[in-house]
Amino acid sequence: MTSETKIFNLPDKILLRIIQLLPQQTKVNVAETNYKLYKLVQKSLYANILFTERSILNSSKNFQDGLWTVVGGMKNPLVTSKSNLEMIKMRQDVLLQSLSLNKELCGYVKRVMINPTTVIDTFAEGLPGEKDNEEEEEEFLEERKEPPRFSMNKNLLDFIKRNCTNLEQIFSIGEKPYTEVTLSLKDISNLPKLKRLDIADFQYLTHIVDTQITHLVVNPMVSSNNEISISDDAFSKAVKNLQLLQFNDYRTQSIFLNHFLKIWNPKEMLSLKSAKIIYYHGFNDNDIGNQNLVLDFLRVLNPSSFKNLEIVIGCDHMACNCLADLIKELSETGGLRLRKLAVKQLTVHRDHNYSEKFDYYLSEFLIKSPSRLSLRFLSISYDVPGDFNIGNSVKGNGIQGNFLKRKRLFEDTIQKVANLETLVMPHFLENAACYEQVMSDLLWNGCKCDHCKSYLSIFDYYVMHHQYYDGLEGYMTDMITPVLFGSAGKTLFRRLINDLDLSFLEYPQLDTYWDFHTGNGITHFDDDTDSEDCQFNESCFKPLTKCLAHFYMNYVNTYGEAIPSLKRVIMNGEFFERKLGKTDEWICAYD
Repeated sequence: MTSETKIFNLPDKILLRIIQLLPQQTKVNVAETNYKLYKLVQKSLYANILFTERSILNSSKNFQDGLWTVVGGMKNPLVTSKSNLEMIKMRQDVLLQSLSLNKELCGYVKRVMINPTTVIDTFAEGLPGEKDNEEEEEEFLEERKEPPRFSMNKNLLDFIKRNCTNLEQIFSIGEKPYTEVTLSLKDISNLPKLKRLDIADFQYLTHIVDTQITHLVVNPMVSSNNEISISDDAFSKAVKNLQLLQFNDYRTQSIFLNHFLKIWNPKEMLSLKSAKIIYYHGFNDNDIGNQNLVLDFLRVLNPSSFKNLEIVIGCDHMACNCLADLIKELSETGGLRLRKLAVKQLTVHRDHNYSEKFDYYLSEFLIKSPSRLSLRFLSISYDVPGDFNIGNSVKGNGIQGNFLKRKRLFEDTIQKVANLETLVMPHFLENAACYEQVMSDLLWNGCKCDHCKSYLSIFDYYVMHHQYYDGLEGYMTDMITPVLFGSAGKTLFRRLINDLDLSFLEYPQLDTYWDFHTGNGITHFDDDTDSEDCQFNESCFKPLTKCLAHFYMNYVNTYGEAIPSLKRVIMNGEFFERKLGKTDEWICAYD
């Protein structure tokens, strides 16, 4: 019996599991071998569909690239935006045609996600004035000097919502959700297996009772009416059925929790499994009351079921001690034993001291909390100024000593999380870029391998021949290493699909590039070559990411030694995996 025959004799469930691990193109190749595999591949290929402007990163070191079928752009980083968007439009049209011709495929579609989050209605073919509309749009974009924008085929979205009745999720991510993705009340009734609902209007709460919805996402409200009109019994019943409650807006969170806590029996425990909440003290007098709502909400969570928490925290008053109340509730009073934790900093300040304050309270929690022994996943995300300037020229906040102090605190703390398996730092490089000496040391005294010796000198040349706009000072000035590496870090972060920080591992990584000029007004010096003729473009980004991977490796080795159970580290968009059977060796999955 040949190996090929043995494979065909495997049960369909096992074959399907194997197929699900394959990259997208490999699945297509397998489907062309015989009819049995063709039918199995269809189930996997259409189950999870991701619409995006980018292609995805492929790696033989993990299975991330097989998680979703991507309808996106081209891999060539130098292709024009216009050509890339034309390819995306064509791929969306082909998908619509395939689903229309073979309705059986609609039954396989379970999850649909759109990234980024700006939908422009496509100009339907054959409509009167189509050419004029396209020309007007192009003229408008040209006048605004903006690149062509990603657009989603509205006809395709409508078709999916009407015909893919096994759909469990359809959503977009980002600050401005698509109105086209928003499900109407009719859509909800037409999708009996829907498990996730993103709302921007509280009237939708009335229609999630007696449904299978277990994941509720509360976005900023688009309606001026922020009252929750649902009956108390129906509201309680709807919340009881939830497994994941996700707040993406501070104000709507307060309205929701205020109503919930008024009607909820405090002696009854809420059996959520996961939540995203916001605990922030800004300059609004109501913030203290809103914080108390969060603390009261944490007290009604059932510790035996609640295992995953994403929390956005911040206090913009240096002398205030309100974060201590949160740490006490999480670590002492509540008795939570978390398996996954994501902590995100929120602040309007750029001063180093506010990040140090965040570090202190995070360290307090990780050391004192019972969760330090149960945590398997930890993500820590910093709120970093867009120009990576924390007052370097005024207060000396960006000196290397401040960075080293924070580094030591983190290394001393992280080893207390003794059973951690995954550590994620989505904004590590941007955070480090706030300390110029650290970035200059990376450029001039970094890795000594052949690759880094060749390319770091080239990026030094880039710094010497460019300038940027210093927003604090209000003028153009010489390019500095923090802007170079910080901008690269922001681009690397966009590899991660950021629906929830808790769910980074559930999606493939996007293949993102930086053109070395976008952001912070970066240009050549006046007497240099015109920027359009600059040799630094997207093709230079991959060599830079490899240099950064070598820079990260020093930190990865340190964390790996401190936590023997650690299996993977994600820094910005770089994935590091511990080699099987090699406790002291790590590999980078993509660069």
